[in-house]
Amino acid sequence: MKIECFPVKMKEEEALKIAGGGKNPIIRALFGRKKINLRIMYLESRYITYEMTYKDNIIVRTIKKKKDEDRQKIRVMVEATTCSASYVEDDIATEVKEVEENDIQPTYYEDKRLTDCGAIMAGRMVRRHVGRNLAIKPVEERKVYRPFYIAIYGDMVEGTKARYMPIAADGNVVCRNF
Repeated sequence: MKIECFPVKMKEEEALKIAGGGKNPIIRALFGRKKINLRIMYLESRYITYEMTYKDNIIVRTIKKKKDEDRQKIRVMVEATTCSASYVEDDIATEVKEVEENDIQPTYYEDKRLTDCGAIMAGRMVRRHVGRNLAIKPVEERKVYRPFYIAIYGDMVEGTKARYMPIAADGNVVCRNF
């Protein structure tokens, strides 16, 4: 299956070092000696560009005699597995890759919920001016996959809970400030 995804920038050795605890002695004591199985998975995300329109209310429009509306565009990345959104500063670089069906984790949320989640986050990002109404509508939406190394500790035994740790392999950092 061909997908559009972020390029993998982290090597497997780096991911194994992080999974083994790196320099943290407590993590190394807990997980460092266990067998670590590493596999790469691609998690679905949505890259959405919104156009925001600021409309003055009727009182301000009659006083200022302003007819045109202010417009602004904002880019948002919505993680489709957790339905959480984050602001994207720069344009993203992606590549098309051939991946097996088992290595992809699709979304369980419907498209409208993902679009609304991004619109709510975009509305929080901009400052709402007094006397202005904000209208947000999506202009462009792309389905993009993020690569993650999944470190599974120990053997997979049916009926037991597996300990695992996701490690972002694309080098992007997600900061949630809201």
